[in-house]
Amino acid sequence: MPIIQVGVTHRNTSNANLAKLSEHKDQLLASLNASNVIDGAILLATCNRFELYVDAKKFHSGVETVKECVAEIVDESMRQVAYELEMRVGELAVQHLFEVASGLDAVVVGEREVAGQVRRALTEYSKVANAKLNRLFQAALTTSKAVKNNTELGSAGKSLASVGLDLVDEQHGGIRGRDVLVLGTGDYAGVVVSELTQRGAGEIKVASASGRAESFAKTHPRVEAIGASEEEFLVALANAEIIVCCSGRVGNRISVELLEKAGVNRYEVLPIVDLALPGDVDPAVAELAHVAVITLSTIAENVPPEQAKATQEAERIVQQGVETYAHVEGGRRADPAVTAIRRYVSEIIDKEIEKAEHHYSPETAEAVARSLHRVSNALLHAPSVRANKLAKKGDLDSFTNALQTIFGIEVEVNN
Repeated sequence: MPIIQVGVTHRNTSNANLAKLSEHKDQLLASLNASNVIDGAILLATCNRFELYVDAKKFHSGVETVKECVAEIVDESMRQVAYELEMRVGELAVQHLFEVASGLDAVVVGEREVAGQVRRALTEYSKVANAKLNRLFQAALTTSKAVKNNTELGSAGKSLASVGLDLVDEQHGGIRGRDVLVLGTGDYAGVVVSELTQRGAGEIKVASASGRAESFAKTHPRVEAIGASEEEFLVALANAEIIVCCSGRVGNRISVELLEKAGVNRYEVLPIVDLALPGDVDPAVAELAHVAVITLSTIAENVPPEQAKATQEAERIVQQGVETYAHVEGGRRADPAVTAIRRYVSEIIDKEIEKAEHHYSPETAEAVARSLHRVSNALLHAPSVRANKLAKKGDLDSFTNALQTIFGIEVEVNN
C-alpha cells in the first residue's frame, strides 16, 4: 500500500493544540502499534508540526485506523483538530516529507534544525517503523543533505532561534553585552547558546528543571549553570536582561507571579523569547507593560523573505530526490513476483535433485545439482530483470498476469 501522511502544522492549528497532541504521542503510537492494519508508523512531532507517516495493509482501513487513534488522544477542547487534519497519500506524502526534511516547509525556509528532527524521529520510532518507512526517511535525509551542500538555502539557512533573536536585536535594544538566561538544556538550547555567543551576549546562564544544567554547562564553555533551588532561579530571573525559553516541560512556565516574586519590575522592557512547545511562558505575562514576549507565532509572522533562486534550486533537488525514490521503490514492487517464480523453479529443481540422489552416485548427483542450479539462475536472470523494469514503469501487472496464465502462479503485489 502507498505511504499515508496525516497531520497538522502551525499553518492550520494553534500552537496550543500542537502541544496537547505532542503530550499524547506515546499513547498514539502504542494504539497504532497494537492495530493489525498498520505495518509501520513514524511520528514527526516538533514545535510547529505533528505529522504521522504510516504504511498500512489496506488504504481505507488504514486511514480510518489513524483517524480513530488520533481521536482517542483528542479531548473536548480539541475537537476541531479532527477537521484540521491534512492527509497526503503516495507520492504527495513522499514529496511532503522530502520538503520538510530539506527545510522548504519550515516556519523559516531553510531552517537548519529540521533535518535533525527528522533524523531523531526515525531513531525514536525505529521499533514501530518497518523497512519501507525506514527507506523513505533515509531517502528524505539524503535529499536534505544534497540541498544543504548544493544550495545557498542550506549554507545560510536560519533557525527559529536566530529569527527570534533577530527580533530582540531589531526591536529591543540588541543582544551584545547583555546578560541572558536560557531556560532548558535540550537540542534547541545548544542552538540558542551558539547564536548568543556569535552575537556577543554578556553572561549566559542556563537553568533546567531536569537538573541537567551542570552537565550542559560542561559542554558549553561560556555557560554558567544555575542551581536547582528556587532562590537561585529567582535571582537569575531578576538579573537577566534577556530570557530565552526552550524547555517545553509541562508545568515549567514563567508566570506573572514568578516574575513578581523575583522582583522583575523595571522601566526597561525585558524581552522573553519563547521557543518551547508547550510554551514555557504563561500567556498572561505578555500583558505586562515591562515585558515583551516573542512567541513561535511572532516568529512565524516575522520570517525574512527567502531567497527565490536558492529556494527554486532546493525545490529542483527535492523533486529529483522524489523521482529517484519512486524509481527505486517501483522496482521493489517486483520482489514478490520474482520470489514466486524462483520458488516455483526451485521446487522443480529440488525434486529432480532428489531423484538424482536415488539413482546416481553422490558425486554424480552433486554434479547434476550444480548444473541444474546454474541453468535455473541463467534462465531466471532475464525474467527477474524484466520484472524490475516493468515495475519501475508501473506495468508489473502484465508480468504477474503472464505468470498466472503460463505457470498458474498467483502473486499478491504490494502497491
